[in-house]
Amino acid sequence: MRLLNVGQAAAYLGISAASLRSWSNQGLVPVYRTPGGQRRFSTTDLDGFIRSMREPVTNGRPVAAMHG
Repeated sequence: MRLLNVGQAAAYLGISAASLRSWSNQGLVPVYRTPGGQRRFSTTDLDGFIRSMREPVTNGRPVAAMHG
């Protein structure tokens, strides 16, 4: 398992480190803590997070667009 620090994980996702910290505090992104309390993120968990954030598509349109 490959673990990334906050800066590396944020770059991997293409977001800011502050957003990643916030999302991990909210429990949206799984996080590991070092004995010193620093955050570490696995690439496997980050890939799963990316997949979970994708909107389902029906008939070529996002489902959320069909409810509005």
